[in-house]
Amino acid sequence: MTAQMPSSEIESLYRIEKFMASMTDLDKLLEVIMQEGASATNAESSSVALHDEAADELYFFVARGHKEEREFEKKLKCIRMEMGTGVVGWCAEHRQAVNIADVARDPRFSRKADEATGFVTRSILAVPMQRRGKVIGVVEVVNKQAGDGFSPHDEKVLTVLAAQAALVIENARLVEENIRQARLSALGQGIAGAAHCIKNILNGIVGGAFILDMGISQQKTEHITRGWDIVKRNTKIMQDLILDMLTYSRPRKPECEPGDINIICRDVAELMRENAAKKNVQLALELQQDIGEVVLDSKGIYRCILNLVSNAIDACDKPDGKVRVVTRAVSPGNGVEVTIADNGCGIKEENLKNLFKVFFSTKGSKGTGLGLAVTQKIITEHGGAIRAESTLGAGTSFIITLPRDATKQGQ
Repeated sequence: MTAQMPSSEIESLYRIEKFMASMTDLDKLLEVIMQEGASATNAESSSVALHDEAADELYFFVARGHKEEREFEKKLKCIRMEMGTGVVGWCAEHRQAVNIADVARDPRFSRKADEATGFVTRSILAVPMQRRGKVIGVVEVVNKQAGDGFSPHDEKVLTVLAAQAALVIENARLVEENIRQARLSALGQGIAGAAHCIKNILNGIVGGAFILDMGISQQKTEHITRGWDIVKRNTKIMQDLILDMLTYSRPRKPECEPGDINIICRDVAELMRENAAKKNVQLALELQQDIGEVVLDSKGIYRCILNLVSNAIDACDKPDGKVRVVTRAVSPGNGVEVTIADNGCGIKEENLKNLFKVFFSTKGSKGTGLGLAVTQKIITEHGGAIRAESTLGAGTSFIITLPRDATKQGQ
């Protein structure tokens, strides 16, 4: 009669399969597999060692089960094993499972990990992870908590888990490679798009330097002042462009803390008030006083609002120009809304759908085409949203909606 797999082990395999279908985070997937592996084999600890093809070494990726888990995992991750060295090295090199009831009696066992972590290994079961003829790494469980060592049945269970782990890792690496290729393609397109903008900025710097040189040679103060102002202005544009490119090109988790959206708006208004006055634009704040505390990345949101207010001031090209910054709560406890509205030139309807695209600008040579794309990215990273409403000749409004607590998004 064929022995049936215990229901607890079937449940473990089912849970892993379910997680594999719903999760994309490699670290979390491997953690789940290791936790289930230790549970299914009744082991004290479990880990994964991945194969570094370039160095032909194994390095530990995750470890679970030890009573001082974090410190143990930190120390274990620093250890690298040469192929053929230790139990995991032998397992990977020979592509065979290793089941040792008493490691003190087996010459293949290396005490390198025990000495580094303070852990005491008594029994060990290691199984190679293989996909398409390649060794990806080794899964191992340590110290059977009942009996004299791991059974042949434990080996079969871990072999199934190892196969699933190998599939997860291979798929994750394929996804990472596809993302890397997509980013390289986007980077190439971005460089092409930025080249025109950078050329205009450099032309401005060269022109300003020429006027500056002419003023110095002719000892004309007005030319020196004018040339230096042009150089400074274009240098600032270049600095902003580089900062925006860095922000847009890499994933970023907001550094959230409790804050006051009204204070952020006041700070932006204080900074931009002089610039608005020079252009005869009235800058007005309409802030809901009882809006309450919001958990957000204050620096990131400050940058978004500053960018939108600056754009709004630039758009006001008439004597009675006005920019309004309005805050309000969106339903009790559901979030906040910030509106930056101007009565300027407005945006053509066909341009509205392209506003947040990289390197799209309605400012001609004066814009980089990155400001609104970066603004949308920062707001999206908060779990929020931004939209634009505009009427040609009457003005434009940008409406930002933010959750009350950005740290709870996606939970």
